Amino acid sequence: MSTVDPPLHPWWARLSDGGPGRPARQTLVAVFSADFPAHTMVDLPDSRRPAGWQVAVTTEDGRPAHVAVALPDAPPLWYVELPEPAAEPPATTLVAFSDLRRPEGEILAESEARAAGVSGNDQVAAVRWWPSLGLVHQVYVQPRFRRRGVAGKLVQAAGGIQAARGLPALHGDGRRTDLGEQWRAGLPGYLATRLAPRTHALPPMTPELVQPGATR
Repeated sequence: MSTVDPPLHPWWARLSDGGPGRPARQTLVAVFSADFPAHTMVDLPDSRRPAGWQVAVTTEDGRPAHVAVALPDAPPLWYVELPEPAAEPPATTLVAFSDLRRPEGEILAESEARAAGVSGNDQVAAVRWWPSLGLVHQVYVQPRFRRRGVAGKLVQAAGGIQAARGLPALHGDGRRTDLGEQWRAGLPGYLATRLAPRTHALPPMTPELVQPGATR
């Protein structure tokens, strides 16, 4: 019996699930199947995710509010999005937490995180990228959460947020640490192809914890 490798690029399902009296809601879903050509955007009439879905981002009134990633063996994560408009070029950091204070997949804005008393001391991972380019700058996972699927889940969540805003797809260049290269080697094809072959070896990275409201 022959097997067919899954597509390396998804098509996108757009699910409109807003109703009377509810905020304008829309869910964008990355689907890896042969039902439609890669990169195609398909409007579907209900809120059910198609078979083969990998990432689903729900926006409310234009802001990403929830992201689901089909990695059931990875720890549950919720997120704080920290924009850096003064960076050159402007950057965004998505910080991941893994506890029961917030629902799985919830995305808090910086102001919401401050009001809730969220501390960067509790983070388990973070990814920083340049939205206008789609280029990932840094990925970091706390040592006790490594090799558990956290980095892949976090990067896909960030990629979903990027896609929901109609920005370039996330990708990585050839500059990586040894840990980063080991991570790439273990990724499924649809993720590994988004990272260029390694060209420069970077030193190990142990960044300061990212605090809501802090600048970098």
